[in-house]
Amino acid sequence: MTRANAHWAMPAVLFCAAFAEPQAAWALQASAEASEPVCSSARIGNVFVDNHTVFELDRVSPGEGDGWTAFIDKARTIASRLHWRTRRSFLENELLFATGDCLDPLLLDESGRILRALPFITDADVYAVPVAADEVHVVVDTQDDWTLKIDLRGDFDQGPRLTYAGFTEENLFGTGTLLGFYLRERDETRDLGLELSTLQLAGTRLDGRIGGGRTRTGVFFHESLTYPFVGEVGRWAFIESYSYREDLFRYAAPVGSPFTNVSLPIQTRRAATTLGLRLGTPGDLTVLGAGVSWEDVTFSGFPQDVTVVKDFDFSNPVPADSATVEMVRSQVNPRRAAHVNIVAGKRSIRYIRRRGLDAVRGDQDVTLGTQALVSLGSSLGAFETSPGNRSHELRGRLSLFGGAAGDSWVFNSELNVEGARLVNGNRSDRGFRDVVAEFGAYFYWQPGRRATGPDAVPSTASAVPRHTLVLGVKGAGGWNSFLPFQLNLGGPFGIRGYDRAEFPAAQKLVAHLEDRIMLDGPFSDLFDLGLTLFADAGAGWQGTVPFATDSELQGAVGAGLRFVFPAGSRQVTRLDLAVPMKQGGLRALQFRVGFSAVSLLAGFGDEQVRRSRSGSQAATLFGGQFNR
Repeated sequence: MTRANAHWAMPAVLFCAAFAEPQAAWALQASAEASEPVCSSARIGNVFVDNHTVFELDRVSPGEGDGWTAFIDKARTIASRLHWRTRRSFLENELLFATGDCLDPLLLDESGRILRALPFITDADVYAVPVAADEVHVVVDTQDDWTLKIDLRGDFDQGPRLTYAGFTEENLFGTGTLLGFYLRERDETRDLGLELSTLQLAGTRLDGRIGGGRTRTGVFFHESLTYPFVGEVGRWAFIESYSYREDLFRYAAPVGSPFTNVSLPIQTRRAATTLGLRLGTPGDLTVLGAGVSWEDVTFSGFPQDVTVVKDFDFSNPVPADSATVEMVRSQVNPRRAAHVNIVAGKRSIRYIRRRGLDAVRGDQDVTLGTQALVSLGSSLGAFETSPGNRSHELRGRLSLFGGAAGDSWVFNSELNVEGARLVNGNRSDRGFRDVVAEFGAYFYWQPGRRATGPDAVPSTASAVPRHTLVLGVKGAGGWNSFLPFQLNLGGPFGIRGYDRAEFPAAQKLVAHLEDRIMLDGPFSDLFDLGLTLFADAGAGWQGTVPFATDSELQGAVGAGLRFVFPAGSRQVTRLDLAVPMKQGGLRALQFRVGFSAVSLLAGFGDEQVRRSRSGSQAATLFGGQFNR
């Protein structure tokens, strides 16, 4: 692989080159006439990629030993033979440098972080080895994660039930291709789907994704084509996406109602195309972007298909009475609108590596610094906002991030606010509408962490602190909602001791406190184990959302087991037991599998907020989650 020789200020050449040669998107400092740049430091003589499979066969001896030792060795051998090792060519295409380039420590660090962010890579180290005064060799050392997943999840919210079953290969043929089949069934959701995605479409950095299937009420389909910002050094990004979904919007009813839920049929189509540019240097970047989006939300089954559900039995709904229909009418407002969007912001981000934060023992890249992004959108022409009334709409979104760290602590926080305003039409329709906000802040403290500075990473698993204390505070809310919106204080995104349908609210605030305890065991080289003790507390407020109530202060305590396979992976399975501190105590014991309520790996988002967002999310696209 050779670096393209062109000046970065030549937009057309750079944009095309960025897709074909990833490293050309950043360091095109030499002139087009220069055949080879002059290095102020050493030059890279060779790049050696050493990609390890999940378990190295030369490290095990099947059949030797007695009892568990022989069994474990045999299991490792079988697992390694079933696993597709990541292809060396795939890993090389992810690197930001090549043989013959000038040594740039930043590109080495960013390449390592990009590799570690891949879902099928457990760990990656990229480092230079001097071989002469003006030459180095670069070693790329990676460890594969287990990628053939049989995923079963369940809970005991209303008795034992299976909520998710999936069969997925995340790294088909070692090419970064995911192929999966799944059944997701919980309350109003019943999705039977197929998912296919690739991280290097046709050998480029283009990410392709397509999926579809059936819902409880119809079908769903989505596709996207994305060229992400390449770490902190990428200049360009692009996304094209389309989705269609026929589904039910579930409202939870307060305690004492003759039914537990109300189901509103909704059909949603969304499409977006956005192009982004970053100017400046890593750690001091200006973000600019522009694009168009389209959204079509309809309620073809209203009011005749609005139903109520008793005892959470969504398979046997009953038609809603007129009073119940009137309760949701204020949020039934069909809309079809196209918007032109612009985004601008400032990004001052760097990364450190820490071990044992969300993973039991594995390394994790933590984001530090600040970022502020603003997205503005204007509808193209007028559209009908209410029967007989056509209006022009302005939409906006603000996204803020802040992160810091010390020798033994890490802090991350994020705030997202979005909303719309009509600028003409009936006076009664003017003002802000569909305002949605969410906030999250996580503080991690590892007492006794042995490190020499905030960037230091313990060199061995034994150096991981025994305890990690985590404090998380999360809030979300909606105001003046013309589209379906409701939150719940209970459940996995709220207080874990309560069902996710309990305490419907317009706004909520929840605090989580956890002590994560690392356990040692006889098979620590095979899997990681940890315990967690946690407490949740929070409150919800009624606002103007249908069926919402003021919850007052609620709380829960619990304990759980954290399991990681293979050892060192960042993919954690949790088995949690939670007891509400009111309304039943041990009689209302909640049991869940596979969810982490407080985790930087899972991000700050709330799925109940996400289902009510608009189709234009340009500011989100150019945030940290749109980088690779």
